[in-house]
Order: sequence, then C-alpha cells, then structure tokens
Amino acid sequence: MTRPEPPDVVIVGGGIAGASAACNLTAGGLSVVLLEKQDTYQDLVRGEWLAPWGIREAQRLGVYDCFSAGGAWEIREWMTWDEAVTDDEVEAVDMTRFIPGVGGPMSFPHHAVCALMAEQAAASGARLVMNASKIVVVPGERPVVTYRTPEGAFELRPRLVLGATGRGCTVGRQVGITMRNSMHHWGGGMMVEDMAGWPPDVQAMGTEGDVMFMVFPQGYGRARLYLNFPTVNKHRYRGPGGVERFMAAFELECLPDRGKAVTEATPAGPLSVWPSVSSVPEGPPLTEGVVLIGDEAGNADTVLGTGLSCAMRDSRTVCDILLASSDWSPAAFAPYVEERDFRLERLDFGASIISRLHVEFGPAAVERRRRVRKLMARNFAAQVTGLLNMVAPEDVPEFGFSEFFAERLFRETA
Repeated sequence: MTRPEPPDVVIVGGGIAGASAACNLTAGGLSVVLLEKQDTYQDLVRGEWLAPWGIREAQRLGVYDCFSAGGAWEIREWMTWDEAVTDDEVEAVDMTRFIPGVGGPMSFPHHAVCALMAEQAAASGARLVMNASKIVVVPGERPVVTYRTPEGAFELRPRLVLGATGRGCTVGRQVGITMRNSMHHWGGGMMVEDMAGWPPDVQAMGTEGDVMFMVFPQGYGRARLYLNFPTVNKHRYRGPGGVERFMAAFELECLPDRGKAVTEATPAGPLSVWPSVSSVPEGPPLTEGVVLIGDEAGNADTVLGTGLSCAMRDSRTVCDILLASSDWSPAAFAPYVEERDFRLERLDFGASIISRLHVEFGPAAVERRRRVRKLMARNFAAQVTGLLNMVAPEDVPEFGFSEFFAERLFRETA
C-alpha cells in the first residue's frame, strides 16, 4: 500500500461535478487528487444539456471554456411536436431570452467536456488518477480513501472527500447516506450523426403513442436522441435489434415528414436505457469528512434535464465554502445543505408535473395535454412550468411549486 502525501481534497468521480470542482479548487490554491474509474473518457450516455442557469454557474467556476472547446452547441429554439398539438399550433420558443447575456442552453458531448475539465484541473496542479478501481471511502475527522490502479494500491488521508460518482451513489452508500427513490418511467438515449435534415439550432420534444421523445442537436449533423416510455416496455430497446427499434420509434405522425430526418440518421454511439429515478437524500448529503455533490447528492427525474445545472451549482457552492474558510466541519456546509434541499424539492416537484404531463400515455393523457395547453394559452401564469429547466429554481415564482397549482393545472377544463 502506497501512501502519498495527503492532499487537501480527494474528489471521487471525474464527471462534470467532480472535474469542475477540481478545476476551481486547484485554481484557488488547494491540493487536489481527482479519481476517475475510466481509463479514458468514453460516451456513457450521460446528460448533455446545460440550461442557461447552469451556463452561468460554469462561468463562475471558471470552466466555461471547457464546454466551448469541447464542442458545445447553442440551442436557440424549442419546438413541441405532439399528438395533442395541431400543425397550426406548433410554434418556436426563443430559448435565448431567459437569462440576459447568457443565451440559449448548450448541448455537447459529455465525455469530451469532462476530459477537458480533467486536463484543466491537472494543468492547474491537481493530481489526476485515471483507471482508479476498488475505491473505498471511510469517513472521519481525517477520512481515508483507498484505491487501486495498474501500478498498485494506494491510500490517501485528505482533509475532505467530495463524492461525485453520479447516480450510482458509490461514496454515499459507503458512508451511510441513504436515498428515498421513486420511479415514474424508463428512459433511453443514443448519439446519431448525418442528421442533415434537422434544423441545427432547434431542440424538440413531444409525445405520441407510448413514447415521449427528445432531440438535442450538437451541430454538424450530430444529435443526442432520447426516449421516455412506460416501465412495462423497459425491455423494448434491449437485445438484438434494440438500436433499430429505438430509431424506428421516431417515425411519428406529429414530426415533420414523419421524422425522416431522425430515422435516416446514422447511429454514432452506444444505446443505453435506464429507470428514470428520482433520488432524495433522507438526511444531509454529507457526513464527517465527506460531502456529496452532483447526482450523488440526490437528483430529480431526468425528464427535467436539470442534472448538469445542479452539478454546476453544487460544485460552485461547495468550492466557495472550502475556499472561504479553514472550517470544513459538517456545520460549515449548512448553507449548501439548506440551498440544495430547497432546490431539489422544487425540481423534484417540477419533474413530477412534467412526467405526468408528457410521459403518461393513452386517450386520457392526450386530452389532459390538450386541456393544459388551452389553459396556458388563456392564463400566462400557468406557463410557469416552462421556466423549470431554464432559470434557477429560486427565480421561478413560488406558486409554481404548490399543490394548489398542480391540482388546478391538471383539473382545469378548457
């Protein structure tokens, strides 16, 4: 067992949350070891959409250039094509107007941006360890982190560990932080290229039959495709022919030319399917010597698309605390815990509305979407749901997170 000199911080997980924290902390003068289980960053079908409020967090963290250099593509318009929407009702929403000076959301190759962040952290002085396996974290006043690489076994005793392993919650489970999980539907995603017929700066979503689809362009004919579908269909896109069935699901009456621009694209990455789980921590996402950030600290349903923005906020908030004081006790992170609880409660509530509205199927669900669209057309305040993944949760009007609002939204008759 090799025991290198103890760093200030060990970060377990080199994704967006962990790598951005490594960049910011090393720039602030702390010694950091960043552990990543992959040998090289690969397309693992992770979130690749960053809201305008998440972009602002990336700018504050000093990692914005990693997105632009990693191929980030600004999405300027949002189209909803849906079986509940007639052709003359389809309209483009300007996505550049929500946060002045920021522009529209960014779509990008997740693994490329992570690699650039890791390189930036290493260039600033962090010790980057790729291919780190069998990582074990023991909490305490001086936490212990053990791991293995092809060079052997290592032990570190930092002042603090940041757990950023994503939805697998590897560190959280090891240190006894539990989650309350719920699942509404399943999802799947895949990268495609040669999608020349699709408007390059338009993202789309909608529901038809028993699928809810999303299309996020990444420029130059590339796009990330997503489907959300009932749990009873969780095996539909698995096994031989799964890619072909996934692509064929975009042949929809509601899409222009029955989705030909998508169905004739070329698969350019792995297909992954997953249960779309909402995880809410049953206590603070920390313990002595360990703080969780990103999806590991709890997350809303992926249908809302706020995971990466939350990762940026978590990273920035925790880094600010670490760089502002030598007090790294659990009590010092009370502002982070309080803000995150508030944020996750709002996002989880919002995601439940989006899931119920767009990821439920059948005649009653279609009629519900029609009624809600008419209500929104009559009452501008009902459009608050459209803000949920564009601006920070604290900037969305309070009434949009009330049971009264949800009941009215789903019970109002046109």
